[in-house]
Amino acid sequence: MDVQVFIDLQDRFDHESALREDIFNAVKELNKTCRLTSAKLAKAHAVPKSQTHEVTSAVKPQFAAIHQNIDQLAQLIKPVTFYKYHDMWTNGIQTACALVIFSVYLDESRLASIDDIKNNLGYRVNSSNEDVAEFVITLEEYLHGVISLFSELSRLAVNSVIVNDVQRPQEISTFASELYSGFQLLNLKNDSLRRRFDSIKYDIKKIEEVQYDLRVRGLIA
Repeated sequence: MDVQVFIDLQDRFDHESALREDIFNAVKELNKTCRLTSAKLAKAHAVPKSQTHEVTSAVKPQFAAIHQNIDQLAQLIKPVTFYKYHDMWTNGIQTACALVIFSVYLDESRLASIDDIKNNLGYRVNSSNEDVAEFVITLEEYLHGVISLFSELSRLAVNSVIVNDVQRPQEISTFASELYSGFQLLNLKNDSLRRRFDSIKYDIKKIEEVQYDLRVRGLIA
């Protein structure tokens, strides 16, 4: 009996195990950079709107570092194996998207587009869900990032009052409501997206409660 077939199989197993380890390490570095970026971006919660540009300017170099982390990951992945290993890095990419989306909102009071994602992270969003011919950011990862913005907005509404920026919650509420209305137009078939979408209403409610308290106290019209 020729045992070479089993030797070849073991070689393949060893190769896959080594590849998984390399992917794990690349994702670990991505997550580390994202945590540092998040910590720096969180300073926006402690300042009024007039000072948020200083925060976002300080964060921009971090997006270049995240881009480098994704480069290291992308070099390990062939198009044919993209979805085989996708679960290993999708949470890190979702976080990276969320950071870009929150930064763009702080800077320009608008929703980050898929072009903003590419400009900051260096990889395009596969918005048409076409077959993968290169490393891409999936549409679901972008949408998870958008959903994460709602929790940041609810925190920002509360913290704006703490720093005596009492007009800002109204602006946040208008934006969040419009964004929520837009999301309702989507027919979400992804289970994790649908579950997270259901939680948005709690963030909206929290923002509305901040507005209500301000009105009751006579701090806004």
